[in-house]
Amino acid sequence: MPAARPSLRLLLRGLLAAAPIAAAVACADSTASEAGSTSDAGNGADSARDGSKGKTDGGDTDPKTTCEITRAYGEACGSDSDLNCGASGFDAWCEANDKAINSEAFRRAQALCLTESNCDGAKRRDCEYKHYNEETPTASQKALVAAYCETCAPSDVAGCTKRSTTYDPTKGIKSVDDIFIAAWELTDDIVDEIKTQCTGATDAGSDVATCAKTFANCAGDIYLARLPDCPK
Repeated sequence: MPAARPSLRLLLRGLLAAAPIAAAVACADSTASEAGSTSDAGNGADSARDGSKGKTDGGDTDPKTTCEITRAYGEACGSDSDLNCGASGFDAWCEANDKAINSEAFRRAQALCLTESNCDGAKRRDCEYKHYNEETPTASQKALVAAYCETCAPSDVAGCTKRSTTYDPTKGIKSVDDIFIAAWELTDDIVDEIKTQCTGATDAGSDVATCAKTFANCAGDIYLARLPDCPK
């Protein structure tokens, strides 16, 4: 597996410039404290799962696509200049990024959680992670978690599977690890590549923590390789 790199969890929280959310949102993610249990992702979960439109609080428009929702959120919580690749390049970049990176579960979470009431990055993540508790994993997502747990926690596969796919809001967003992010937020083809490249290794580490770190570094490399560049 690759040498140490930023973990997938940190990459997807927006701590690097290439993350798929506006820079202002990335700043909020990296500085906000853990969200409390008052954030509620349950309301409207069924309609979000059906692909319903997302909206920002008090807005006149009702964006349909993930990128329209993300732009509206970035503008409501920051400004045009905060959008990744800038206001003029964001739409093209976001469309490419959405196709290359995002799972359907992630898109539904964005439709539900990218609202002005969730401008705080920690609160937004709490909303998204709660929503995943309402989702059903794909075959690829299930296979990745199974392979990860057999690699990193062979003596507790059942417990590992539950921890890797279920969010506990009482523990907050910092309790989420890289396998949870990989299993829920990425396209099936990326998930399949992560399963092939980042699980099953005999040198993954002698303990769960070391194995999890090795997995995170490997998955982070795969994620970075799939990120599109800003349009020129």
